Amino acid sequence: MALDRRTPERSERAGRADAKEERSLFPVWTLIVILGCAGLWLAGAKVYQNQMAAYESYAAIRQAVSSDTFYPGVTLDGTDLGGMSMSDAQALIDSSQAETKAAFSLIVASRERRWHITPEQVPVTFDAQAVLARAWAVGRTGTLEERYAQIQHAAQNGVHFKTGYTYDRNAVAGLVDIIGDSLDMEVKNATLDAFDVSNRTFTFSEAQRGYRVDRERLSADILAALDAGEYGTALIVPGEVLEPTLYRAQLEGLFGRISSFTTNTTKDKDRNTNIALSAGALNGRVVLPGETLSFNECTGQRTGAKGYREAGAIAGGVLVDDTGGGVCQTSSTLFNAVVRADLKIVKRSAHSWPSSYVEKGEDATVNWPSLDFVFKNEGEFPVFVVAWYEDQKVTVEIYGQMLPDGMTIDLESKVIKTIKPSDELLYTFDASLPVGTRQFGREKRTGYEVDTYKVYKDKDGNEIERKKLWTTTYRATQKEILYNDGSGAAAQGE
Repeated sequence: MALDRRTPERSERAGRADAKEERSLFPVWTLIVILGCAGLWLAGAKVYQNQMAAYESYAAIRQAVSSDTFYPGVTLDGTDLGGMSMSDAQALIDSSQAETKAAFSLIVASRERRWHITPEQVPVTFDAQAVLARAWAVGRTGTLEERYAQIQHAAQNGVHFKTGYTYDRNAVAGLVDIIGDSLDMEVKNATLDAFDVSNRTFTFSEAQRGYRVDRERLSADILAALDAGEYGTALIVPGEVLEPTLYRAQLEGLFGRISSFTTNTTKDKDRNTNIALSAGALNGRVVLPGETLSFNECTGQRTGAKGYREAGAIAGGVLVDDTGGGVCQTSSTLFNAVVRADLKIVKRSAHSWPSSYVEKGEDATVNWPSLDFVFKNEGEFPVFVVAWYEDQKVTVEIYGQMLPDGMTIDLESKVIKTIKPSDELLYTFDASLPVGTRQFGREKRTGYEVDTYKVYKDKDGNEIERKKLWTTTYRATQKEILYNDGSGAAAQGE
């Protein structure tokens, strides 16, 4: 091996030369390039790493929001729906609603009667479908990030939904009316049922208690129980018993003969026949509260076919024979009984002159069809008319609710003016007479003005009140001669 015999100086120069030669082989810019490339690679790697991380995050979010089930943490009525499909949740709701409907029941009771309140009578409406849709919407609305945030929030904190239901309150009101209508009972006072004319006896109905449902309170009780979910509760129908104000025993002491009036007739058989027939037409008549009785309607037209006979009657201020003559005595007797029974007089007319069978101002004439006697029952109960003829007497009785406290009513009449007739004869032409004949017309009669009073007396006969009924005027008449001399002219008084 050859030895390097160079000196140290030469060796140092030689080293510097080698280095220079080496530098000439690897310039500085090459190192810069290499370093730059390395930096770029590192930056690219970083970008790639970030992109891969973002992709992985995006993929995870996409996967999270792509579920076809409810997200964890979403609860409905305390049940976690996480992982359930919509059909599973729907089945859960259907089951819950079926249980609620089965439990939705009340019983309303009154004695032996029962009413069951179920969804058939009171429809129930659930909001579960709308609530379920809101639960399903968790994680499914908004941007991808918003959806994912909802899912994360549900998983960490929970999102809770609660279903409810309503029922038809108007249906409850209708049901209360049905219950009330079936239980309400009208209270009935004892009342007069019938009157037996033959034995003068009354028949009375028994009083009956009533019942009234407190509908307002029943409705409130039902609504309160349903609102509180107190299903299966038996509610008692609230109400009150209504007591009658008038019992049979009370009525029996209130009814009887109110008044009676009798007038004496004559020995005229035809006249008495007419009086008996007209009394029979009145006998047994019933006048209900608020109704009227007409004498003419009771008898109808007095005709021979009905058995009425010719008898003396006043017509135009003259006494004539007329079919049915004498019935005015029956109407006047009825009038006196009616006034004494405190019934309202609707229509009454006086005769042309005072009657012999009643006091002045206390008569009531009738004539078919123009003059009538009519009275009205303004009381609370029916009144009954009993009338008959016997032994030259005609009697009319009124039966019904008697006057209070033993009170009676009588009539008193007072002549306040006497009217003297003229003493001159009055000649009146009458073309219906045969020519050359004369006959008596009206008799000479004194006229009167009479005040008639209705006098109320207590049970001991003491006067307690007096009411004026009317003033009756009986006109004075001259003695009249009817004639027909063929001239048609009226003669002067002689």
